[in-house]
Amino acid sequence: MRFAVATMALLFVLAASPSARANPLGDLLGRMRAAAGPVWSAHLDAVVDITDGAMLTRAHIDARGDRLVLHRCLNDRCLGRFYHGAHADNLTLNGAPLAAPQLTSSEPALLLALSHVFLRRGFRKAGGSVALLPMLTTAGSDLEIRADGIPPFVLAIGADALVRRATIGSTRYAFSGYRRVGTLRLPTRIKRDGKPYITFRHLRVESAPFVAPHPLAITFAAAPVVLPWLPQAKTPIVDCSIGGRPLRCLIDSGNSGLSMTLSLAERLHLHPTGTFEVQGIGNYLTELVTAPPLRIGAATLPQATYVVLSDLEGTRYDVVLGTDFLATARVTIDGPHRRVIVQPRNTLSTAQGLPVRFLSLVPTVHALLTTTAARLLVDTGDESTINLGARFFHAHPTLFHVIEKRFVRGVGGTSTESLGKIAVMKLGSLQLANITIGATESLHSAGDGHIGSGLLAHFVVTFDYAHDRIDIARP
Repeated sequence: MRFAVATMALLFVLAASPSARANPLGDLLGRMRAAAGPVWSAHLDAVVDITDGAMLTRAHIDARGDRLVLHRCLNDRCLGRFYHGAHADNLTLNGAPLAAPQLTSSEPALLLALSHVFLRRGFRKAGGSVALLPMLTTAGSDLEIRADGIPPFVLAIGADALVRRATIGSTRYAFSGYRRVGTLRLPTRIKRDGKPYITFRHLRVESAPFVAPHPLAITFAAAPVVLPWLPQAKTPIVDCSIGGRPLRCLIDSGNSGLSMTLSLAERLHLHPTGTFEVQGIGNYLTELVTAPPLRIGAATLPQATYVVLSDLEGTRYDVVLGTDFLATARVTIDGPHRRVIVQPRNTLSTAQGLPVRFLSLVPTVHALLTTTAARLLVDTGDESTINLGARFFHAHPTLFHVIEKRFVRGVGGTSTESLGKIAVMKLGSLQLANITIGATESLHSAGDGHIGSGLLAHFVVTFDYAHDRIDIARP
């Protein structure tokens, strides 16, 4: 009898202890893991239709957990973006990731909801939290999800333990059309505020590992590589070669990728692989080609995609090395000594210089023109000193007094540049006086205008895209 009483007392104590109490949150998360499968660790490949208002585009998705690569084409312009946690990078034509200037709060939250990363072991240790909200109905449960850098959002979980809705800010997403893909159950339709948003046309689990986007893999036979400028060139033009054919390359930070002349593409017998819309002073549709490895001194850029620019004919160069090249290495353009220095990306850096914001895949920095703030593209391929876009100049007509006008030629066409002087320009710690400044009609610029080689050639300019910085230093 004493044994029975003692046993009942022990059971009563265990039932009353915290470890033995029901854990509704843990139970729900366990049922969600069983219902959806390990979505957070699966490598998924998908083709989707995305509807933005009246616009429908098709996109390719490659994802694992909260890392997702999206390639989306609109007419002849294809855009790539790499989402990773609360951050996103825009991708160049050859896949180099550059920090995106803006990211809506709903994008990383939606990715977190779809990937089920909040169910992954260690999510809470990484700073995330999952809370079970009070039940308002008997149809299911609501979870509040929090993660570092992502505003909190709410998931509505159905009786089947699958995610049915996500409320992210003022936007409501609905998930439906669940189907089994391997060991997973995944939604195939997502609505945004009651309207079609994403429809999965193809969905499969990949066995190969997920590979995050990265710059082209430049190789060095020796480093650093030091290259002299072409004599009398106003911009950094250096010797290079493709397939043993001697060429001249312009190092152009204002170009978003890699480009070559039409005549070179024909001499190399390269066949078009796609189309691309070029924007500069004007815009036009052109072709893409895949070219063999390019040598620049003791460095080799691998096979890559180039934009064919027909209006480069008659210039002093055959190839334009833009963002896709500058992202592969740490590149210094030493104007006073008329040389270009190329070093590996992992070269020791003190992360000095101006912070860079990439707009349209080209670098821009903050500047003060007298007292007017401007965001200017650092453009080594522009011979001007400061070249403002017409829209910015018309918005600030008293910025400088026009003393002359000249005819200019650029990518996509020709135009007129109005020239004058500005008393003071501040660029980081640099303060420059009595600077020539211009404004070009029809200039399609990332930001408010360009800082060209007319100014940059007086400084030692280091492009350190691995740290999102450009250092402009006196020699």
